Amino acid sequence: MSLKEHLTAVQTLLSETPFITASSLLYDERPPAGGLTKGTILFMDGSQLDFKEFVAVHPTLLVVKYAYNYRREDRLIFRYDNANDPAAKNVSTFPSHKHIPSGIISAERPSLEEVLREIVSKMNIL
Repeated sequence: MSLKEHLTAVQTLLSETPFITASSLLYDERPPAGGLTKGTILFMDGSQLDFKEFVAVHPTLLVVKYAYNYRREDRLIFRYDNANDPAAKNVSTFPSHKHIPSGIISAERPSLEEVLREIVSKMNIL
């Protein structure tokens, strides 16, 4: 998958996901074979997902760094990331982990699609 194909896939995913009221997407190529995708997605309940993915595409698409921060106003609902966070050193999936209001838990890297599904599932119970 090329960088442009990745960006197109993200745009398609956003257009097909329910409960999204607005989104912005930025993309910055990082030659020779990388890129940064960043975005903000607003949902009909007032919640927001800010995300970034740094990807490399040689030989296949690989998400090198990521953060998916889901919140309502300034209140964290959850955040997945693979930052080298000292507070997450003891989780089994380090450096990948998930922040929830009560702390940090083990979590493998989800895809953006999986994060959006998790958000939509929360909205279906509202």
